Amino acid sequence: MRRARFALPLAAVLFAALIAVSAAPGQAPSPAEKHIVIFHINDVHGKIDNFAKVAAILDAERKTGGDVFFFSAGDNFTGDPVIDRADPPGEPMVELLDRLHLDLLSLGNHEFDYGLDAVRKLVAHFPTISANIAPEPGILPGLKPYVVLTAKSGVKLVVFGIIQIEPGNGLPSTHPDKVKGLRFSEPIATALGLKKLRGEGEVFVGLTHIGHDQDIALAKQMPELDVIMGGHSHTRIDAPELINGVLIAQAGADNQFLGRIDLTVRDGRVAEKTSRLIDLSKAKDEDAAIKAMIVKFHDNPAMARVIAKAPVEITGKNALGSLMTDAICKVFDLDIAFQNNGGIRVNKLPLSITFHDLYTLDPFGNQVVRIDMTTAEIRSLIRNSCERRHDIDLQVAGMSYIVRENGTQQIQEIELLGPNGSPLPEDRTYKVGLSSYIASSYRFEHKDPGRTLGITTAEALIMYLERGADLRTYREVRRRATYLKAPAPAGD
Repeated sequence: MRRARFALPLAAVLFAALIAVSAAPGQAPSPAEKHIVIFHINDVHGKIDNFAKVAAILDAERKTGGDVFFFSAGDNFTGDPVIDRADPPGEPMVELLDRLHLDLLSLGNHEFDYGLDAVRKLVAHFPTISANIAPEPGILPGLKPYVVLTAKSGVKLVVFGIIQIEPGNGLPSTHPDKVKGLRFSEPIATALGLKKLRGEGEVFVGLTHIGHDQDIALAKQMPELDVIMGGHSHTRIDAPELINGVLIAQAGADNQFLGRIDLTVRDGRVAEKTSRLIDLSKAKDEDAAIKAMIVKFHDNPAMARVIAKAPVEITGKNALGSLMTDAICKVFDLDIAFQNNGGIRVNKLPLSITFHDLYTLDPFGNQVVRIDMTTAEIRSLIRNSCERRHDIDLQVAGMSYIVRENGTQQIQEIELLGPNGSPLPEDRTYKVGLSSYIASSYRFEHKDPGRTLGITTAEALIMYLERGADLRTYREVRRRATYLKAPAPAGD
C-alpha cells in the first residue's frame, strides 16, 4: 500500500540540503537547487501492456537517488475486458499500480464505472484526491481535496485534484447510480478557491481530470500554479506548453506515452520547468516481474473465442454505432435504438471478432432500457444530445435524423425520417431502446418511465452476432445522423 511521503527526520533533511541535485547532466551541482521529477499517466482505460516498460523507466530513475514521483490524473478503469471483467472488476489495475508504487491518484469519471466499492479500494491503496467531490459521511473515507508531499530533499509539493462534471446534470460522465452519496461542485471555481495553498509548499500542482481546454482556462485564472497535469480529453502534449506561466501537460491515452515533468527548485520556488512524453512503443527495457503479472492477467481463453467473422473491418463511429443499435432493435424487436458516441470505445472491429473485441468496444455494462416514446419525445432526446456537444452524439437504428443549426450554436430544426426516408409520423408512439446510461444521464421528455430489459448492450450485440447478423451491410454505412451548421453571422 502506497501512502504520501512525509517529511524526513531533521538530520536527514539538513544532510539532503547539502547535496546538490543536478538540473541537467553535466552541470555543476548547486546546494541551493533541488531537482524534482514527476512521471504522470492519464486515461489508461485498462490498457496494461506497457506497464512493464513504465516500471523499468520508473525504477531506473528512482535508482539515481533523486526526488521522483509517479502520479495518475484518472481514468485507469474501463476500456479493456482484462480489467473490466476481472473478479472483482479493476483488481488487476489496482495490483499493477501498487507494484509501480503510484504516489498519487486524482479521480477521473471512469473510476466510478464499477461502483463505489471499487473507488473505496483505490482510496485505501493510494493517496487519492479530488477537491470538488463532497462525499456523504462514510461514503469515501480517506478521499482528500489535496495533499502535501515531501520529497527526500525536503521540497514540499502541494497537489490538489479536480474532476469534470457534465453541464446538464452536474455529475461526472458515468452512470448516475454509481455516484450516489456524492456531491460535485464546479471544478474551476473549486480550484480557484484553493489559491491560498500556494504558501504551503515550494511546488504547487493541479492534478486534474477536466480536459485540456479547461486546463487552459484554469491556467489563465490561476497563475499561482506551477504545473497542471491533466486528463479526460486524451490530449497528447508533446512539447512543453506554458499558459500564463503555468506548465500544462497531458500524456494522451491508453498507456501509449508516459509523461515526465522536470522541475528545478531554487530559493524556495520553481525556477525552471519542462515536460516531455516518453513514447513507450520505443522503450526497450521491461520489468520482468511486472511483465509476468501482465501475461497472467491476459490468460483468459474465453475472451479469445471468435464470435463472428466480417468480410471487412467494421470501421468508424457510424458503422459501429449502426451495428450496436441494430443489435438492440433486432434482439428486442424494437422500432428505434440509440447509442451515444462516447460509449463506442474503439474505432474498428477486426475480421475475426472475439469476446475481447466486443467488451473493448462496449465495456460499461450498461443495461438495455425500453422507453415507449412519441415523435416529439424522440426529438427532445436528440435536441438534448446535440446541445451537449453541438454535434452528433447519438447513433441510431430504425430511423435517421438531420439537425440544423442557425450559425450561433442554436438548433433551428430537427428533421426525423423513417427507414424509407419519408418524414417520421408525428402521431405515433415508438418502442425505443437506450442504454441505461443515456436513459438516466440525458434530459429529455418521456411520459413512459421505461423498464430495464435484463441484459447489457454488449450482451445484445453478442446475441445479434451469434444469430448470424449480415455484417456485409456495415461495409459502407450511410450516415443515419447529420448535423448541419449554418455560417456564423457576418462580423462575428
